[in-house]
Amino acid sequence: MRNFNARFRLRDTDRHIRLVYTWFLLLMLAGFIFTFFWAHSMTELSLKGLAEHYRGSDATFGEPMPFGQLAETTHFHLFTMPVTFMILVHVLYLTMVGPTIKVVTTWMAFVGVTLDLVSPWLIAYVSPIFTIAMLTGDILMVVGFLIMFVIPMYEMWWQKSAFMMPESDD
Repeated sequence: MRNFNARFRLRDTDRHIRLVYTWFLLLMLAGFIFTFFWAHSMTELSLKGLAEHYRGSDATFGEPMPFGQLAETTHFHLFTMPVTFMILVHVLYLTMVGPTIKVVTTWMAFVGVTLDLVSPWLIAYVSPIFTIAMLTGDILMVVGFLIMFVIPMYEMWWQKSAFMMPESDD
């Protein structure tokens, strides 16, 4: 994969641009933390809790998630999650980390998003076994996000010297 702009690097930008990227990353971190606590409160992040959330439960008199609610949630997430991760991937690609980490992180994040979007339908209409797919997708997204958060923050604020080599005058 070729970088979309090989000359612009986060580490070499002025402090104001780094602050913009930092605020973006911090707000994304807050969003991930909020989502974690919300998901935990709804499902306890357990296989049983996820299955009951989408399929309902006789023990709790819970109804299965209605088709309309599942469609509305999927519709919203189908537009927002890929865009959010595309922006995060672009931020990662502005760093000097190696291409292998960039490509693996990109695939990890988008496979996680795909699993997270498809698995509620599979849980609700096929089998509760697909809760494993949902948790796998969530883990992939979280690990991908952490990589896309830590590397840019490190390069912008804690890396002591610029990564870019001086350009030759040939």
